[in-house]
Amino acid sequence: MRKRLLTLLLAAMLSAATVSELHAQYVFTAASRLIRTQEALNPKSGSLTFFSHFDFNTTAGAYTGQLGNLVAHSIVTNSIHLDYAFTNNILVALNPVVYTDIHHQDAASNVFERIFLTAKVASFGIANDYVYLGGMATVMLPLAQRWNQYGNPYSAGGPELGINLLLSYYADNLFPRESFNLNLNLGLYNYFDSGKNISNTPAQTFKVESNSAAITYSIGAKYPTASVDLMLEIWGWAYISEPPAQAYTRESMTFISAGVRLKPVEFLALTLGFDYQLAGREDRTQYGPFGIVRRPPNAPTNYTEWRALFGVQFNILPIAFGSTADPSLIDFTTGSQGSDIILRKLEDIGDDKESTARKIEELRRRRQDIEKNLQQLRAILKETEPAKPEEKKPEEKKEEKK
Repeated sequence: MRKRLLTLLLAAMLSAATVSELHAQYVFTAASRLIRTQEALNPKSGSLTFFSHFDFNTTAGAYTGQLGNLVAHSIVTNSIHLDYAFTNNILVALNPVVYTDIHHQDAASNVFERIFLTAKVASFGIANDYVYLGGMATVMLPLAQRWNQYGNPYSAGGPELGINLLLSYYADNLFPRESFNLNLNLGLYNYFDSGKNISNTPAQTFKVESNSAAITYSIGAKYPTASVDLMLEIWGWAYISEPPAQAYTRESMTFISAGVRLKPVEFLALTLGFDYQLAGREDRTQYGPFGIVRRPPNAPTNYTEWRALFGVQFNILPIAFGSTADPSLIDFTTGSQGSDIILRKLEDIGDDKESTARKIEELRRRRQDIEKNLQQLRAILKETEPAKPEEKKPEEKKEEKK
């Protein structure tokens, strides 16, 4: 009970903060998420997960390089993620953006561009555990020298803070991780960019006058199977206090993402996905002063119209070989088909005695319903069986021969 009160207190503190969640463009945790959308269900306590995320986009012949040749405008981003679940409700994540190939003013790349630190509280079940609630707070620490870049979400190069509220619905309240789910993320964003210089010309300075802010949103659906997860999401951001006119990516935008997660073995997963821009293609950047130029000049939109993504997830902890659940938790008869699977999945329920007892009673009820249905089916089949002809006595057979 004390652990639950402490966790709820931490969740309230995060929700009361006046900062906001960073753009859904970024991926903050290695586990408990879709592509761009967070689930309100954390991995179980003691889970240590690693994830490497790769984004790619290119526009051929986008602009002219220093030697007069046509150069493709490519944006290649790689980030790594490591998160650990201290309890069933509290998870922390470290997420450095290792490499960004931006071709910005013919500059090759940003190395170790930024680091995200995330605290996520989740797995608070309501509505008989069909619905889960959660929250997430993130701080971004800038490391690169070049900011205000075309093709990336707006940033002025200062620390950025954020929160997000998470809501998830699961079709199966007993085994939510294996069931169809719908997820909603809503957040606010404050860039803390007041006074930051976003000029792209070293000899000139253009400082932002006031902080910019945005609302972020994401809606995602996931259909999991034993070997593949199918995911579809709509996400984006809407500015409530716009960046200055000399900033790239100052438009409110909406995207759709589709992806699959392949799970060849228990501890490894591969993610393949695709982002496509639905709204926000109007170019509202003021070009000319302070070295702000259209990049690339031949691009059809003011932002990358599409992105392909690839990710590799590796579950480091826990290391499990078979079931670790206590069979005494549930009273099944030896003839119960599939009871080994149920016992194996009971380890995901956690150490909440009230929740565990409720789920066990639900399992018993389902088993009783199945047995009742089987008995009714046997009775129906017995009633519809054709009657067997009576076998004649030996005396009757002799009379027939005569």
